Amino acid sequence: MRINPITTNYRPYSAISKPKSNQQPQTSGLNSPVNSMAAGYYPVNFRGVPMPINDIVKQIPLEDRLASMFEHFKLGDLILVGKKLGESAKKMYESSGAVKNAIKRGFFIEDDNINGNVGFIKNMLGDSEVINLNDFDINLISNAKTYSMKPQESLYIVDGDTLDVKGSLLKIKEKPKTNLSMFRKNFVRAFDFQKDVEAKIDKINKKTLSSLMQKTRKTSTPVTFAQVGGLNELKDALKKDIIYPLRYPDAYDNVELNHGFILYGPPGTGKTHIARALANEAEANFISLNGLDLESKWVGESEANWRQLFEDAKTNQPSIIFLDEFDAVARNRGSHDEYGNKVVNQILTLMTDIDNGGDSVFVIGATNNYEALDKAILRAGRFGKHYEVPVPDMEGLREAFQIHSASKAIDTNVDVNAILEKLHKYKGTGADVRQIINDAHTNGFVRAGIFKKMEDRTYTSADRENFTIKQEDFDKALKDFLENKGANRKPIGFK
Repeated sequence: MRINPITTNYRPYSAISKPKSNQQPQTSGLNSPVNSMAAGYYPVNFRGVPMPINDIVKQIPLEDRLASMFEHFKLGDLILVGKKLGESAKKMYESSGAVKNAIKRGFFIEDDNINGNVGFIKNMLGDSEVINLNDFDINLISNAKTYSMKPQESLYIVDGDTLDVKGSLLKIKEKPKTNLSMFRKNFVRAFDFQKDVEAKIDKINKKTLSSLMQKTRKTSTPVTFAQVGGLNELKDALKKDIIYPLRYPDAYDNVELNHGFILYGPPGTGKTHIARALANEAEANFISLNGLDLESKWVGESEANWRQLFEDAKTNQPSIIFLDEFDAVARNRGSHDEYGNKVVNQILTLMTDIDNGGDSVFVIGATNNYEALDKAILRAGRFGKHYEVPVPDMEGLREAFQIHSASKAIDTNVDVNAILEKLHKYKGTGADVRQIINDAHTNGFVRAGIFKKMEDRTYTSADRENFTIKQEDFDKALKDFLENKGANRKPIGFK
């Protein structure tokens, strides 16, 4: 019996690359399986027995396999590329500091020809980054420029960049040459940690929120409306909008309450101060946050943080949420800022839910940049009432002076009116009054030699028995203020 020699032939493999209509299958002239794959054929041995699929997909260029993963790349994903999973995972563990968000899904692409290990993540801004997982430098080539990456260093990447890993060149592409979705499970190992991670994120966020609420209550307890200088019209409006509905709910049975408010005006006019006083007057749970706290400091995605914040406010109602620098998160939505747009949309949804549910939760956003707020944020049903917190008039400055000087010894010869008139001319605020009083107190300590005695360790409480803040102390404080701050403000009447 005659036995034919074993040969390697090639058959069309249209799923990877279809041959052109005028191209005929070849049994010679294809020097390797890689060339045959590129031409649209896969190898067949032993009289038609196909090569295993895992061996076939390994012939697909690494850059195309990686590009196929980039098609569905999102925040929380990690892609590792290397020869062995164990080695890549260990190197990633050592470089974990480069990842600033929770890893929810992991993927590993094995490649025998790459001379090292690299990781890919999606950062909080939506950009893709590469992490050098090796003990040696690698290079990123972008726009004909070469950037050296030290071990554990990360750089963001874009379509067309090239990684040089010790001579192994890996081109970054947004999409593969052909659709590889049906073969993705054959060239990538996937690991889903989402349920585990989200449970831990929820636990951490609740702990953070609980801590914030406790700290806020302690710091805000002493502040009342009596300690807010001026702003009488605003205090009266907030009583009618929030305090009275909470104290006498039966009187508002047939009234649709507004749950969102905007306080706007220059820095230092007392927006935060009056919000704290409001919470104490209303005996409400008070949560005070800077708008960016939710964007950068908490673990997980921003939308989830906002949902958790409002949920905790509902659980502990009546609640007042105060969001300083609100324009940082509620800015006008733009077509290119998908990340910011999602946050604004989430806030709109949460405010609508509170309005529809009738919860005793009130949200106050404070901003120095009213024009930057998204128009949908400002409409009724969301943040429907807007109150300006202006620079105080003379009466407001006088009240602020009385409040902030109440515990200090002021010499009877101090001309308070002259100080306040000069401060009012340069649009001084309540915060400015407090600063000038404190600076004058410090100047008095210098003049009286109290700091010198402290330095010499000879100071006793008796040294303050006859101490008062004198006119010269205020003159110096006011002069320093006008030189450092007031000079940048146009005086009243300036054109």
